[in-house]
Amino acid sequence: MKKAMLLTVVLIGGLLSIHARAQSQLPPLANTNWKLYIPDINDTLTIHIKKDSSYATTGTGDVVVRSACKLSGDTIAFTDVDGQYACPNATGKYKVSLSDDANTMTLTLIDDSCDGRANALNKVKLLRGAPPAAAAPQK
Repeated sequence: MKKAMLLTVVLIGGLLSIHARAQSQLPPLANTNWKLYIPDINDTLTIHIKKDSSYATTGTGDVVVRSACKLSGDTIAFTDVDGQYACPNATGKYKVSLSDDANTMTLTLIDDSCDGRANALNKVKLLRGAPPAAAAPQK
């Protein structure tokens, strides 16, 4: 009986460990686009995440903020560089959660001194957008 109980505890512990590792190992976010609606500006923004940078565009394609971006495990950090909605010298750090089908992303505030960015991103569901268009071949 003690062996069965010990085996059950070890098995449950192993399964919880596997689940925790799976949650922290996100699929690559580099070269993905995520859309969200911002009521304050009455527009949809698309966040374009690259390997070490990101930028946000309006529904008409105008770039409104450019950021240095760092992806690490299940966190993402944005440090704005320029743009209409930039918070220079302020880094925002967020925990990333993806839906099971990886088509919805939620960013949960860890730390961000930029109130505008924190209010726009914290716990908002972002929908995966179309992949970036490939550059047209040169003639």
